[in-house]
Amino acid sequence: PTDEAWSVSAEPRLILGVLDGATEYQFSDISAAARQADGDLVVADAGSQSVRLYGADGDFVRLLGGPGSGPGEFQRPTQILLQASGSILVWDDAAFRLTRYDSAGNFLYVHTFSRETIAKAISPPLYPGTARLLNSSELLVRLIEKRKADPAEDRFRGGSGALRVSSDHVVIDTVAWFEDVEQVLVDAPWGRQPVVPPLARNTSIAVHPAGHKVCIGDQNGPEVQCFDADGRSRSVRWTASPLPVRDVDPDVALWREATVELYESKLTADETRQLVDQVRTPAVRPDYSGLVLDRAGNLWVERGPGGSGSGPGIDYLVFDSAGELLGSLAMPPMRVLEIGSDYVLGVVRDELEVQYLLELEIDKPPIAVDLGSQ
Repeated sequence: PTDEAWSVSAEPRLILGVLDGATEYQFSDISAAARQADGDLVVADAGSQSVRLYGADGDFVRLLGGPGSGPGEFQRPTQILLQASGSILVWDDAAFRLTRYDSAGNFLYVHTFSRETIAKAISPPLYPGTARLLNSSELLVRLIEKRKADPAEDRFRGGSGALRVSSDHVVIDTVAWFEDVEQVLVDAPWGRQPVVPPLARNTSIAVHPAGHKVCIGDQNGPEVQCFDADGRSRSVRWTASPLPVRDVDPDVALWREATVELYESKLTADETRQLVDQVRTPAVRPDYSGLVLDRAGNLWVERGPGGSGSGPGIDYLVFDSAGELLGSLAMPPMRVLEIGSDYVLGVVRDELEVQYLLELEIDKPPIAVDLGSQ
């Protein structure tokens, strides 16, 4: 009940990134970012295997850690969490370990999780895959299924699931079972080959950056399951109209480019084209393409380009912590990393494939109260 809807500023308050210049302002694969209470930004760049601290004005402050395998070094930093105490937690998904810093970026300690111990708690063909850190310093591990595809299947999704793992590995609990990424079988020179098609249905997982909540959606319909720390679940559902795929869709073009690059070292140009041409583009998109939990515990569901007709950009549905719909709004086209009470951090690329981190403001008009009706 507001006089005006929420909106996101068209122009960013801050832009980090350069084509040419000092290396501390260059990015190749921004994987995570978080804003501290004073406005300073902690940014992880998986491409350069580094984590950096910037002031609220965008000036570089210090390097928290660079490439390597020792304490305070990273192989692939993929997540940043800020605790209520001000501590900075960095998750390295390649090394399977968290690194803790104080609010100023001073190194405190590292803690490594054991893939082998986690693997012993489950049965093949399921194995531990990627993981997300929870603010409690527990781990949410996504499972992968290693099995051969049935040659008779044209389209399939393997099994998967999520485990909550305590830091001492004593508690390893199942959060949910779900399906993995959608694949199709095509004919290759060596036989039937599974390929991830464009706009494939996949499972999205969002973790609460300031709490214990986890939301999981497998894109089989307009529904997401959210789980509390004690395992209680709540379904978030909405009514969705089909999202047609555009005649010239940039996501399809990017898929084709990436797939050709993947197979061009194994096949001739003609064989690669024949393989790619076997994969059909769907007529409609999945009901959503991503999930984000903001710092207040609201769930942001990425519907896609122009999904609700609210204007240019990427449409989002926003649900409160109880699963009630707050409304929808359009976000500039970008990969969202963090959403706070009045800001959003996201990544964009220019025509030269240079990456930039943007900080945009979220305008939330005050709730209108009719005192005469009280």
